[in-house]
Parts: sequence; C-alpha cells; structure tokens
Amino acid sequence: MSDIRLLGPEDLPLCRRLESDRGWSTDEAKWRLMFEVGEVHAIDAADGDGLAGCVVVTRYGDALADVGMMLVAGRYGRQGLGTRLMEHALEVAGDRVVELTATRFGRPVYERLGFRPTGSLTITAGPLRGTSWTPAVRDATPDDHAALLALDAEATGADRSTALTALLARAERTVVTDGGFAVAWNAGPHRVIGPVIAPSEEAARDLILAAAHDADRDVRIDLLDAYPGLRRWLTGLGPAEGPAPLPTMVHGAHRHPGDRGRYVAPILISMG
Repeated sequence: MSDIRLLGPEDLPLCRRLESDRGWSTDEAKWRLMFEVGEVHAIDAADGDGLAGCVVVTRYGDALADVGMMLVAGRYGRQGLGTRLMEHALEVAGDRVVELTATRFGRPVYERLGFRPTGSLTITAGPLRGTSWTPAVRDATPDDHAALLALDAEATGADRSTALTALLARAERTVVTDGGFAVAWNAGPHRVIGPVIAPSEEAARDLILAAAHDADRDVRIDLLDAYPGLRRWLTGLGPAEGPAPLPTMVHGAHRHPGDRGRYVAPILISMG
C-alpha cells in the first residue's frame, strides 16, 4: 500500500467518491471548508482506482486538534488501514489533545489507540417551526468578532480563530446574546447551526431559534451534552433525532478542555 499523502482541494472528487463507497454524502461546501481550515490525509488505492482511505485533521492552536472523516474503501476493509490513518492523525496532532465523534465502526479502532469516551452527540435534522425569541438575541456585527472568538476559546479551551473566522465569512446568519452566540450556514440540503455557545438552556433556545429564522431548507443541529433538555425541546419543534447518539471521545487527556458546560453544538466540519 502506498504512503499517506496530503491532499489538496483539487482532490475533492476523490474524497467524495470514497465517501460514496461507504454510503456517506457530505456536501461540497463542507468539504471545501475542511480543506481550508484542516488537512486531508489519504492513502492511494493499490489498484489505482481512487483512494483507499482518508482522514481529516484540524489543528486549533497548540492545545487541541479535531479528527474526523476517517474513511476506508469497502474493498480495503479489515486490513489495518483505519488504524494506520488514525496513528498518522495522532502524529500530525502532536502534543495536542485530540477529540472526535465516533461512528460505531470507528470506535473500536479509537479505543485501541487510547481514546476514551466523554459524552455523546445527537444529530437532529428537519424543518424547524420557529417561534419568537427574546430581544436579548440580536444579529452579530463585525464589532462582535473578537468577543465571539474569545467566548469560543473559553468554551473549547483552544484558539479556533482560523476555523471560526472562515466559518463566519460563509455564515448565513450569526446571532449573539450576553455570553453566547450561534452561527448558521447553508450546506447543501441543510442550514447547519453550529457552533452554539450559551450561558444557559434558555439562552441556547433563543440563539437556536434566531439562527434558524427564515431558513429556506431543513435545519441540522448536532447537540452535545451541555443542556440535555434541549433534545426534547428541539424535536418538539420539528427536527428528528438520528438513529442513536454518537460517542464523543478524547485522546491525551481525561476530558475535553475548556468550559464544555456551555458548548451546545460543535463546528460541524467532520465526523469520525
């Protein structure tokens, strides 16, 4: 099998072919964001037909890295490629704490490499029947940019300014309140809402409603464990939950850094 190589945006069609092989379908806008703010590493297929596997590593300053989109072509399954790609991702991450959201197929690989479960992520998607929100939530302005980056760093324990700035440039809507914000952007069939950081469950509800306002497509929000009551509330407004919550995992620490009690929804870039 060939060496692991770093891909460029021109290789995006190869990545989409690979995920199609595994029954995944990630919007092109999301892939382009991954190429902009992260690194896509891959192994070329020995038979010359596309990629045998890939993984995305996004480094946030010197403290944190996110790993996702770990894909292996079906015909190369059970040959150790997933382990090889993840070991490479950990090398790329260096001394950073590494976090990911695991699929049921990837979790055994991650556990063998020392990842530990820390919580869960629930995918919700569908039409959202919006209601009003409090006047404390307003549309963000450029003057809010520095405060948003600071709030994000407090909640995640890392400098994610490069990724968040790139996302804000694509945002359909960014809304803020005292101590919180939400970013909404259009990715194919969904208005994706995330990240969401909120000082309370009530503030999180208001931010989500404001970010989803006037959406011309289904809304997708991946909820973390910050405020468990949000799941029932949100599905009561229309979006449906995925088949089962997915485990969040961390490597190099006992828990995720930062104040995750305020971290409602992640930057929806990649998934393990």
